[in-house]
Amino acid sequence: MPETSSNVSPDTSRAPQQRIPLQKLYEDLANIDKMDLAASAECRRQAQQVLANTSISLNWRDAIAERLHEANHTLTIKTVTGDDSY
Repeated sequence: MPETSSNVSPDTSRAPQQRIPLQKLYEDLANIDKMDLAASAECRRQAQQVLANTSISLNWRDAIAERLHEANHTLTIKTVTGDDSY
């Protein structure tokens, strides 16, 4: 996978571009069930940004998409406690 990070922004008209290290995002998605809710939401948001960015290699987008799918599945089977909404 040639690229290791990419500039992405949720709204390019207002926000400066943010550098997302793709390898770290890939690894973080595998451990999403160990994150707090805010961190897991941010991780999934960044993954969606990567998937929408066609300048990122297809290999990376495929890998991130697979990990995001697995992460979403993991979160759906996670035991809900307190005010969690999963």
